[in-house]
Amino acid sequence: MPIVRVDLRIVQALTPIYYTRCPVPTASGIAFQRGMFVESFRHSGYEVRALSELGPQFRDVHYTHAIESFFREGGGAPPVWARAKGVDSVVLGITFMEELLGLFVRADDPARSVADLAGRRLALPVWPRLVFNFWRFAALKGLHSALAVHGLRDEDVEFVDIVEGWDPHERRDVAREGPARPARCEYRNQLEALLAGDVDAMFGKGPEAALLQREAGGRIRLLYDLRRAGAVADRVNNSTPRLLTTSRRLVEGHFSAVVRYLRTLVRAARWIEANRAEAGRLIARECGVGRDEMEACLEAGYSGKFLPRLSEELVETLAVMKTFLHERRFIARDFALEGWIDPRPLAEAYRLEGLD
Repeated sequence: MPIVRVDLRIVQALTPIYYTRCPVPTASGIAFQRGMFVESFRHSGYEVRALSELGPQFRDVHYTHAIESFFREGGGAPPVWARAKGVDSVVLGITFMEELLGLFVRADDPARSVADLAGRRLALPVWPRLVFNFWRFAALKGLHSALAVHGLRDEDVEFVDIVEGWDPHERRDVAREGPARPARCEYRNQLEALLAGDVDAMFGKGPEAALLQREAGGRIRLLYDLRRAGAVADRVNNSTPRLLTTSRRLVEGHFSAVVRYLRTLVRAARWIEANRAEAGRLIARECGVGRDEMEACLEAGYSGKFLPRLSEELVETLAVMKTFLHERRFIARDFALEGWIDPRPLAEAYRLEGLD
């Protein structure tokens, strides 16, 4: 999709800025649910709207970054992919929330360790209707890391392509539909292949893995969770880290609006930490799972992990992700992180919110 240039200099009653987020725990999702964007942008001349309001012709923007007047908060691989393709985006902040990164086998499988999977078949998803196959990246990175932790190489197993053929744009949209429509298991064909014996193991992550386990109904078991891995690099996956991104043009032309958006996320993050019970309910709603399911898939201190930062440690997790994407040819072109990250808006938002 070509870049759509929305001239934000045109005088109008309210200048729209669009946002999108993945159906995972994010400050953007909580800010939307609590009406914080409306409050923060009142009398600003700007209006924050959900990207879905632009209609189906813009639905791939969540991955492509093909408009300039929007913010995205979610898994890191699609923004890296878009940047590698030449999109002039910037990273405004990073979060890293430990989540379930699991290898699953059939409940009756004799394997007791990942090492027992040597010579066996592991599922890799193919999403022909997805503009960028971040699910395949997530699975390959998770499987690769789990194998490495247990002394195995990718060559010690057989990867089997499993097609997930449904339209990813049918995913539940909390902004448009609210909680009424149940979330769908996005591992369905891989699960069927596992239960049928066509593969011996598969990868599932985060709250989405709760939907996998729910659909499996006790017929699979968790063999290994990468949260137990000692090295942070092994725990890097599509949603670890999550990135807040926008266009360079929006930052340069509408700096105050970008700072205002970041201040809203800072306030949302503070609210989450101060209101853990209510926040937990809203986060489970974002993820489309039950509260207990969501809690089991996230680290114990997750409520303190919503504040966007740009620490050296967080930037290093992004570097690990980018390197893997490049080495495994998910992206054809490498690029320097230094020119992609713009710390100025977050620093100003912190200053105005009284944070160091």
